[in-house]
Amino acid sequence: MALSGDRSEKTTADSDAAEPPDRAPRRPKSKKAQAQQRQRRRTARLSYDDWVDGALNLLSREGVGAIKIQRLCQELGVTKGSFYWHFDDIEQLMTAMADRWSAIQSRTVDDLAAFAAIPVEKRIEKMAAMLVDQRHWIVETSVREWSRNNPKVAAAVRNLDQRVFETVKRTMLDLGFDENQAGIRAGAMVYIGLGLIHGRDNLPTPSTAQVSSVIELLARP
Repeated sequence: MALSGDRSEKTTADSDAAEPPDRAPRRPKSKKAQAQQRQRRRTARLSYDDWVDGALNLLSREGVGAIKIQRLCQELGVTKGSFYWHFDDIEQLMTAMADRWSAIQSRTVDDLAAFAAIPVEKRIEKMAAMLVDQRHWIVETSVREWSRNNPKVAAAVRNLDQRVFETVKRTMLDLGFDENQAGIRAGAMVYIGLGLIHGRDNLPTPSTAQVSSVIELLARP
């Protein structure tokens, strides 16, 4: 009996040691607390590149006027603290965006340079595909608006336009046109592209076949 009593007392003591009576059981977190924890984790993971890419995506959809700290925080689901971890102010972010877009356009220009190695007929097909790519139009419209007030972006846009013109002109020369005719036809084609970018909301959107027909007309001797 005494042995049994000792065992009972020991078991109780062990149980008390395992679960101190003054420690309250852990309660599940509220939905609000869980959301705050997820936001803190996301904020910690948001990188410099995430901010720049997010800002460029917002620019392409809503224009340069949307690039404000509060709007970006809403877009990315983070607090202002995350923004100021990477940038001093919105102007520093805008500079980073301009640098990124300029780098992207530099790669585009390099791709255009490779057109010279492609047969003329294939070049025309690629040009037509570029002209009707609506994703290209949306980004270009926003960036060209932005370039009015940003010298770095304006320089990148100007460089891209010049390289596109030279690429198209080279194609016209390869087709047998003289310098004057090649320049006239290349200019017409580039202006068609700019017209498609800026007039897309007001005019019917041409198909790839229709654009190809216009290009072939300009390329016809």
